[in-house]
Amino acid sequence: MASNKAKGILCVIGGLILHIVFGCLYLWGNIQVYVTSYLHKYDTSITLDDTSTVFILQNAFKVICVPLATLLIDFIPPWSTSLIGGLISMGGVFASTYATNLYLFIFLYPILFGIGTGFCYMIPIMCGWEYFPEWKGTVSGIILSGYGCGSFIFSFISIYIANPDEEQADYPIPGGNIFNPESPVSSRAPVMLRIICAIWCCFIIAGMFLVSRKTKPALVKSLPKTSRLHTRQDFFQNETINSHLSIPGASITVEPKLSEVFKEYRVYYIWLMLIFSSSYPLYLAGSFKTFEQIDLHDDRFITLVGSLGAVANGLSRWFWATLQDFFGFKKIFALLMIFEIIVAFTFVSIHRIKILYLIWVFISFSSLGGYASTAPTLCAKIYGPISGGKTYTIIFSAYAVSPMIGWGLSKMKTNGVLEYSTLFYILGIMPIISLIMTIFLNDSTMVKNASCLNIKNEQNMRKGLLK
Repeated sequence: MASNKAKGILCVIGGLILHIVFGCLYLWGNIQVYVTSYLHKYDTSITLDDTSTVFILQNAFKVICVPLATLLIDFIPPWSTSLIGGLISMGGVFASTYATNLYLFIFLYPILFGIGTGFCYMIPIMCGWEYFPEWKGTVSGIILSGYGCGSFIFSFISIYIANPDEEQADYPIPGGNIFNPESPVSSRAPVMLRIICAIWCCFIIAGMFLVSRKTKPALVKSLPKTSRLHTRQDFFQNETINSHLSIPGASITVEPKLSEVFKEYRVYYIWLMLIFSSSYPLYLAGSFKTFEQIDLHDDRFITLVGSLGAVANGLSRWFWATLQDFFGFKKIFALLMIFEIIVAFTFVSIHRIKILYLIWVFISFSSLGGYASTAPTLCAKIYGPISGGKTYTIIFSAYAVSPMIGWGLSKMKTNGVLEYSTLFYILGIMPIISLIMTIFLNDSTMVKNASCLNIKNEQNMRKGLLK
């Protein structure tokens, strides 16, 4: 119906707005040097490797909390999850601006921000799939494009507030250079976070009331919220459906139960694919600024690199997800793997050349956006929009494991165990493994489309009413 279509469009717009805030998880790659410089004033033992854990913890607590809200989708309205997640995440960010201890900052900023954004992450996407079931890739791509573009917008805001005079980070500590802890740039870090937090709150308020569930037909609306129809036996045992089964042309989509899903190998197979594919771009997303500053000492240029990378991360989500609707998951994912293999193995050779560094980071972030938008659509195809959405929240935990691999390799590099080139070669081998796994992936669906009339006839035959 027309009203549902209008609500669906507003739902997608609201999801896009919310994901602009959620995607500022990637902002840490740009503001890490400012916050580290500020905290170093109170604790001179703090290093860039220490504050790199912020990005890892944000990812980890986000993926831990993503499944929680999807389990509540049938019980509380979408705006409620956005409100709860917003209060947790924004409260944590604002409180972190008063922290002068690294461990307190880590609890308030990455942990609470990750919990809050994880609580809201999948709800707009699942609601959008309900409105536009034939365009799952496009819907998830549009909404998730906000996730990538958020850090683009706020990277420029952060540097304008923290470093308007374009000072250079020339204070050496283990792992790279920071700003002098006594400099104006360092002292502006808390103010920067407060202003950004206030803007994020406005985005959350604007987006939360636009996301809604699709109005259900009377047949479905009359069912208990805890009812999930997965098999033909479920239909036969439900009196409400029995009274509607003889409607000509009607059909019901039968999704697998989660207990059936997790008995299947593909859940774990896709999980491993995402770990191998995302380790390189997630490492780069969290460290591109501190890595490059060792050579170029150009804060504004590197902020531009990160901002354009964020644009690539955002817009590529829509681009790759839309292509997936036409060409399927395997072809698109394999193409992404090939791009990643090339840039990972050549990154160390080009990183001192500004224009090539920018292009390589742009391609790397585009690959990251591709994984993030094609994987949920794959789950929706295999398991259905509801079961698939819930399944993806578990598979999503791969994005918590991937940054830990990069962080571990980075620590080995800092301790002199690895060279930078070896680190990137290891990260380049991982998408090769993922590419091989993609070739052998079985992406056939488990969803059944059952005709209501056929189900009624089958029911009557079981009762002996049809000969």
